[in-house]
Amino acid sequence: MSENKKELLEFASSPEEVGVSSKEVQAFIDQCMEENKELHSVLVLRHGKVACEAYRAPFSAEYKHMMYSVSKSFTSTAIGFAVSEGLLTVETRFVDIFPEARTEKHDEYLEEMTIEDLLSMRSGKSVSFFFDKTKDRWMKDILESPWVSEPGTEFLYISENMYLLCCCLHKLTGMSVLDYLRPRLFEPLGIENANWETCPRGIEAGGWGLTLSTRDLAKFTLCYQQGGKFEGKQIIPAEWVETATAYHADNSATSEDMDSVVGYGYCFWRNGGYEKSYRADGMFCQFGIVFEDLDACLIITGGEINEQEMRDVIWEHFPKAFLAEGEQPEETAVVSIPAYEPLKPKPRSLALESRIDGKKMKMRKPVILNVAGFPNSVIPLPALFMSADKAGNITNIVFNFRENDMQMSWAEGDENNSIAIGLDGEYRWDTIVLGKMPYNTCSSACWNTENELEIHIRCIEVVAERILTFKFNGDNVVMRPTSNPGTIVMADSLKDTVKDIVKQPVVQAALSKSLPHLVSFIDAVQRGKIVLDK
Repeated sequence: MSENKKELLEFASSPEEVGVSSKEVQAFIDQCMEENKELHSVLVLRHGKVACEAYRAPFSAEYKHMMYSVSKSFTSTAIGFAVSEGLLTVETRFVDIFPEARTEKHDEYLEEMTIEDLLSMRSGKSVSFFFDKTKDRWMKDILESPWVSEPGTEFLYISENMYLLCCCLHKLTGMSVLDYLRPRLFEPLGIENANWETCPRGIEAGGWGLTLSTRDLAKFTLCYQQGGKFEGKQIIPAEWVETATAYHADNSATSEDMDSVVGYGYCFWRNGGYEKSYRADGMFCQFGIVFEDLDACLIITGGEINEQEMRDVIWEHFPKAFLAEGEQPEETAVVSIPAYEPLKPKPRSLALESRIDGKKMKMRKPVILNVAGFPNSVIPLPALFMSADKAGNITNIVFNFRENDMQMSWAEGDENNSIAIGLDGEYRWDTIVLGKMPYNTCSSACWNTENELEIHIRCIEVVAERILTFKFNGDNVVMRPTSNPGTIVMADSLKDTVKDIVKQPVVQAALSKSLPHLVSFIDAVQRGKIVLDK
């Protein structure tokens, strides 16, 4: 947070002051820890005030976090502003804004597709799960993807629908979605330096790629909970808040998860676990939940793969944590989340450190990974997968060893980075830029054996920790990349949820079978050699 920034959220003196049971919130956190849920932050709002917040260090209030599909709710809000300003309506057809999208062959479905169809995930399009986001032709590829239903008829969760909405906003406003939202939403809510991934043409992805802090998401969620008002001022049009969070699309046939089958609005989900609630929802459990009848919100960020399991834990403790008027709990608790721990120090391999110190390690590019579009990177798969400008192909690695830590320098693509890494059981903090995106890193390392060095790098904005294990044999180097949560676990979750993303049974079956095999390639070793030049 910048020194001059005023924190616009109001904090209660205790959770109980605003009718929140600190004991129940802590019970929720304790259950998450017992069940090994990857919980990064929790923030509870009641009666317009922050009742409590907790972060799992090294995550903290000052750092941003990938929002994944919570980004969709911000795209929807931008459309809401555009509707209120008369730039379009939800009935506006896509071809009314982009007549050049028409082809020589008349496409009746394209002629029908409206802004509302895109907002409510009823565009009728089915975009490939492996849609290549590195190419400068996103709109063309999306529009050329197959129709699986008539627009406006069937719910099919397609993130690229939001990109088409961002294209519309760019064309109608003459500016980026970030610039459009800045005076209308971000500045009134005190949201600074929001990042949003873009296509190669600079148009926001819309359906993913937004990076915000937990408090930023809390202010956005609170604004919706208060009918679009913040600090007593109408920020988001009240009519849009009511419309966007209402039931628009029947998603009952698309999932077995109780929170994914009771209706979808304009990029907000209705909840099955508590009827009078809705949520902004991002992959790996980024949630902004509004309890409509309790004057309350729950904000969560995390790296938990199974979202419904996390929501099941939420419903065990919320709305139970919200006290009735005048109710006083018998016990209270200090709300906190146990920290992640850096690697514990082990005996140093001083002879090997001396031999490789300052020398360059040139690594071979894994051919199969590059063909698949997933080159090895210091950032883990969940951040790399959706990127237009993919980082990757780690090479020219140089280690410099010091008394209590080490420096690691390396190249990925056209970017070079260098970070400090603790060898003394403490994290070292640094900053990097990969795939044109900035990240804050905290890192630690230890020698597992005389010739094996393990390095843990956590990019705070990303949901998973990257683990790089280097094994040395003479001048030969083998680097094995893994992640925590593991890539294989992430792929297994994706396999189980493919049916929610892809309509065709044949494609579902093919993806379910291929994802685990793809992961075996993604976590494949990368080989290289120590060279003489420094």
